[in-house]
Amino acid sequence: MITKIFKSVCAVCAICGLAACSDFLEQENQTQLSESQVLSDVELADLNMKSIYDAFKENYKDERCWVLLQGTDEIQVGALQAKDANTAAWDFCDGAMNSENGYVRNAWNYRWSVIANAAKIVRAMSEVNPQAGSREEQLMGEAAFVRGFLTYQATMIWGRVPIIDQKRIADGTLTTARQPLKDVWQFIIDDFMMATKAPSKNDEGRATSYAGWTMLGKAYMSAPEETGLRDFAKAKECFEKVMDGTYSLLANYNDLWDYTKDAKSEVIFTNTFSCARGYANQVQFQIGSRAAQNWFGDACYFAGYDHSVPTVHAYETIENGGIWEEGDTRKDASLRYDFSYNGVQPDLSSLTWEGLSEEDHDELKPHIKKYEDFRTDAASGLEINNMWLSGKNIPVLRYADVLLCYAECLNELGQTSQAETYVNQVRTRAFGGTLPAEARWSGLSQTGFREQMQDERIRELFGENWRRYDLIRTGQFLPRLKKYNKWAAQSVAAGTFKDYLQLWPIPLTELNQNTDMRIDGKFDQNEGY
Repeated sequence: MITKIFKSVCAVCAICGLAACSDFLEQENQTQLSESQVLSDVELADLNMKSIYDAFKENYKDERCWVLLQGTDEIQVGALQAKDANTAAWDFCDGAMNSENGYVRNAWNYRWSVIANAAKIVRAMSEVNPQAGSREEQLMGEAAFVRGFLTYQATMIWGRVPIIDQKRIADGTLTTARQPLKDVWQFIIDDFMMATKAPSKNDEGRATSYAGWTMLGKAYMSAPEETGLRDFAKAKECFEKVMDGTYSLLANYNDLWDYTKDAKSEVIFTNTFSCARGYANQVQFQIGSRAAQNWFGDACYFAGYDHSVPTVHAYETIENGGIWEEGDTRKDASLRYDFSYNGVQPDLSSLTWEGLSEEDHDELKPHIKKYEDFRTDAASGLEINNMWLSGKNIPVLRYADVLLCYAECLNELGQTSQAETYVNQVRTRAFGGTLPAEARWSGLSQTGFREQMQDERIRELFGENWRRYDLIRTGQFLPRLKKYNKWAAQSVAAGTFKDYLQLWPIPLTELNQNTDMRIDGKFDQNEGY
């Protein structure tokens, strides 16, 4: 809850042994160091940034990851989970998507707590008037990246959201109310401009100036047209900054998902994890196969509980109504089709209690493969023996995404033939280094390019937590969800699908506790809720 976040005691003050931190919503205590004064110390600010990154990663762990994966044309809730109204709300888009849904509340709270703490670093560093290239400026850039990134996600999910600028809230020129979309997006753009001042090189798991340029480009592409801030020419220039850097595509797409390989040449920003308890991402537990779990137990690295599974469109070949072309290596790197284990092929005999129809059973249909971690398997010899401790790094920004976004910008600027060149760089890698003539993009219209790009971004970025935002920014969320998501299609047929559910509801807990979220005494809630 936003107001509670700002009235909490600052952890750094406890570290320093101070009696209390001043609440920036209240008058500062003149007898003690203010929070900004404490955080203006570079070493303390850096220590807090490390904690902020740890909290940022929580949004990519366990349920916080799979909830944002599903409810698109790419990934949907598993069949058994579809019986649970709360977990299936993202796909059915029905009454279970409401302001009291616990998953909605968690998604909100895990983001705003990090945003608030990042805002403290931005404020503290800005008040020391940092010199260009100084460590203070770089830390301010890193904090702005985190704040901007999570605010970007928040506005994509909830629409109008608060702007957390601590200095303006402290001096009374800004409240924690939801702000106009134009103001929110200008704030996001400003944050990413600041993020371009982050260091050009940084520790793995921390933002660089290239991460800032990448997200600034995405912000210019994503800002709603009604804000007047969408600008493909500016986005193109941002991506060119990254393309002029040191990044390149790995020769082998599979290496991106191999924890024994170094992917730093392509991965611009990643969330780092390990298989140690407390440091694992726990994603495999949620997205693996329950049939495998029932047959082979938790020590099978591709076992799990089917919370999120690919749509038919995302796993089938083009001939069968899907997206995959013959010879595309991304298909088997991204999706598990074979569930045999130590020579044993599981079946559904142990799952008959579920009461699912033969058609609905999806436990042995294709599953998300990218986050499987063999280190958790009994055969690895590491004695972890539990897929719940899956610990692969989860890439957030990749160079391949930059090339695809750059191609989109070129197409929107009327340079479709040039755009195809950059898409084919990505596709050439996907086909093992030689792109078959029949698979080459050529001669598309601007509209045709847009349509092809919808599926190409699934092929390249499947399961990497960009799909919802891609569909929203291109205006394709509702039509493609209804067409390709099995449960959404059923909801449409039943007459329970509501278009306004593209935006999630503001959690009731936030509306109750944040008195700024009132308009004429009524909750400032999204339409329809």
